[in-house]
Amino acid sequence: MIIDGTNIRTLGMFILRGGSNDFLSFPERREPAQNNWAEHDGLDVDFSDLSFNPKKVSVQLYLSAPNETQFMQRLNAFQNLHFQPGYRNIYVEEFQKTFSLRFLGFGEYTHKGGLAKSGKKSGKLTVEYMMDDPVQLFNPTPSLPQGEGASAIHIQLNGVDLSQYGIIVKEVYSTVLRPASPKSTLERSFNHIDGIWADVAIIRKKESKQVTIDCVMSAGTLSEFYNNYNALFGIMNSAAPIELSTPDTDRLCYYKAMSNFTKLTIFSKKVRVGFQLIFQTL
Repeated sequence: MIIDGTNIRTLGMFILRGGSNDFLSFPERREPAQNNWAEHDGLDVDFSDLSFNPKKVSVQLYLSAPNETQFMQRLNAFQNLHFQPGYRNIYVEEFQKTFSLRFLGFGEYTHKGGLAKSGKKSGKLTVEYMMDDPVQLFNPTPSLPQGEGASAIHIQLNGVDLSQYGIIVKEVYSTVLRPASPKSTLERSFNHIDGIWADVAIIRKKESKQVTIDCVMSAGTLSEFYNNYNALFGIMNSAAPIELSTPDTDRLCYYKAMSNFTKLTIFSKKVRVGFQLIFQTL
């Protein structure tokens, strides 16, 4: 990792395993204006505006030095990097990408080796940034998926099977097939009467529900991964309903968030990541 031209390796530092997962995850969508009419199933959503929330990026790092003097020099130098004006330009070699981030602060820190005793000193620390431009990773012109042509998995977004993005779906049916709950009915209570009165004469309408697609995405090269990942984000970054198709039916929804993005392999070998895509049905 290189911060404003300073390679953290020169400070005796490196990114811990799993410590860079936040860089690549999709941002969370801002909730669109919507109405939840009692007399209709699902949601009435206004798709005229589309934007994403800024994204917090937490990076877990390891720092070591052979003695107390060098350790404190390195720790202070790393700290001073972050108190300069402006955004931090952070290049992550494994991703071959530069990110423009705003420094928020230092989180958890764990120290080993003491200070008074001679010998090696080490620490694990978390640095927290904000990605004020949450779509900086993505090309504004959506690309087309160029997957490896794996067998169809029969889960589609806007008519494209997720296998075309190099995706294997680990789980979707636990949420997509979960029966819908009814919308709330009118209820009233009276101090002089036991229990509650509810309007049970109306025809109950169905609530919207969240659907989670648990994915593993693979690519033979980093360029293939970015192409397919950008194509997938192009669907989320669309000011229109998304058609989610499973073998039982098609349903309209909108993208809400990505969760649990995890780098499963070292990108220099083969790109393999896991994540969950969360949608809200209409």
